[in-house]
Amino acid sequence: MIVAAATVPGAPLLLPGVTGGPVREVAKTREAMAAAVTALLDQGAEEIVVVGGAPATRPFPPDAPGPEQRVAPGWRRPHHDRRSAPDERRGGAGASPEVPGGPEERVAPGSPGRRWPGLDHRSAPDGRRGDEVLPEGAYSEVSEPGGESVPGPAGSGGRDGAGVAVEDLLPVSLAVGRSLLGGCPVPWTLRGVGRDESRDRCLELGLELREGGRPAGLLVVADGSARRSEKAPGHLDPSAIELDARIGAALTAADAGALLRLDPAACERALVAGRAAWQVMAAACEDRPWQAQVLYEEDPFGVAYWVITWT
Repeated sequence: MIVAAATVPGAPLLLPGVTGGPVREVAKTREAMAAAVTALLDQGAEEIVVVGGAPATRPFPPDAPGPEQRVAPGWRRPHHDRRSAPDERRGGAGASPEVPGGPEERVAPGSPGRRWPGLDHRSAPDGRRGDEVLPEGAYSEVSEPGGESVPGPAGSGGRDGAGVAVEDLLPVSLAVGRSLLGGCPVPWTLRGVGRDESRDRCLELGLELREGGRPAGLLVVADGSARRSEKAPGHLDPSAIELDARIGAALTAADAGALLRLDPAACERALVAGRAAWQVMAAACEDRPWQAQVLYEEDPFGVAYWVITWT
């Protein structure tokens, strides 16, 4: 049962520690994103489900290696950073006795999904912080399975800087979502949705989320078009701006039906990375009316970002 939903952007620059120093727009965006997570908890969510674009539809374990080494060569976890148990920050149920101060494992509500095969129902809040300054380094584009292009260190081949196979890395969208859950007092899970999934498939995935028996907050990590200006990753496409306007109107009106009507082919041409994740959100939420609140709406780097809650 979905009690609240939120959409937040999932660009690599929003990963803690990858910008090489403070960036005002990144800090402003992440502040709004943190407020969105708080809104989910304030609505009584007893579980957080993070949904984001991935090369293929599959669950990811909470401790999956992140993509930071590929996004920012030389990235290191800050020395003060550690995976924290819920009780250390927000009054959760307590640390795991097997690993003092380490991640707590719980069984999340509901049975393993029929359409999310192999779902790992563990939760492990991530205490990652973003105050480390990184050395400058070279970047290159390395394709993930399924066609996703992810920045990575030159010459890294199919592995990140720590020697982890690309297919085992957490997608950037889910890594951004995970970075918002440090000290989260409730269980959470990470679910990737294939960026090229059909509307019917997204409808199936969303309906399954809706059928869960315990109050859940849905955290959707999704971006709009990357073709909003000449300096955008995909360069300027006027039709992409029009498409973003329709997406923004649907999100700000909590119009699930309008999101479900988004055309996958048009979204692909406009480089709208969040289409599939938004359609999962829409399917999960279309059974009731919602009140939308816009916390952030900008395109600071030529990509449309929204932070919006549905409560």
